[in-house]
Amino acid sequence: MVKSNTTEKTASKKENFWKVKKQLDDAQKMNSQVGCLLAEARTFMASFTRSRTESGYENLTDMVLEASKTGEKLTEKLRRLSLEVVLDNMKYEQYQSDLVRIHGIEVQYLDGILEITAPVLVPHRKESYTDYLYKPLQIAFRKWCMKRREEHLEIPQFDRCTVCFLHLYDRELPLERVRDHDNLEEKHVLDVISNFFLTSDGGLCVDTYHITRLAGQDATRIFIMETEKFPLWAASF
Repeated sequence: MVKSNTTEKTASKKENFWKVKKQLDDAQKMNSQVGCLLAEARTFMASFTRSRTESGYENLTDMVLEASKTGEKLTEKLRRLSLEVVLDNMKYEQYQSDLVRIHGIEVQYLDGILEITAPVLVPHRKESYTDYLYKPLQIAFRKWCMKRREEHLEIPQFDRCTVCFLHLYDRELPLERVRDHDNLEEKHVLDVISNFFLTSDGGLCVDTYHITRLAGQDATRIFIMETEKFPLWAASF
């Protein structure tokens, strides 16, 4: 019986080893793809610099987007891999804290208004890969709530509220980047927020409001408040 258990454990370890090896191989292959896409983007950049044609710029932006999406998928693959191979809980908790810091997500609660700041724009609703924003938001909210509990501070819960999205676009970049508000993927952001701070994200409980401004860099600021606070907040914005 003991020999049988030992054999099973050995087989399980081998299976896990090959699983991790395959994931590392896949990640390395994807990393090479990012390098190739960036190299092609540089070629299109050189071509656009010479010709200054609209089609040249379109080719450049398409290639940059492909490189970016592949890079995000690589990041997600490495996140999942870290969850599987890191057995030290303290190291993994530190890793998650580092993710929030790296992504620059900030959460604060003042005078009944919860403010969330992320140095990225809310994705377009047709984008196929959006975890680059939602996963870090989940981690940031969880860490923030844990810290509030430890410090015996209030964690806001909104029953009837208004969620205001302030979309900040880098003024040094082309104005064509500015998107219509109805093309923004707010649903998934609201889903994450709802899991931590809202009684419900249904239409009878939540109103949404969007503002677009030019700024020094891209960012999204989200303000959550009880509905009766909104008119005064909007008038003073």
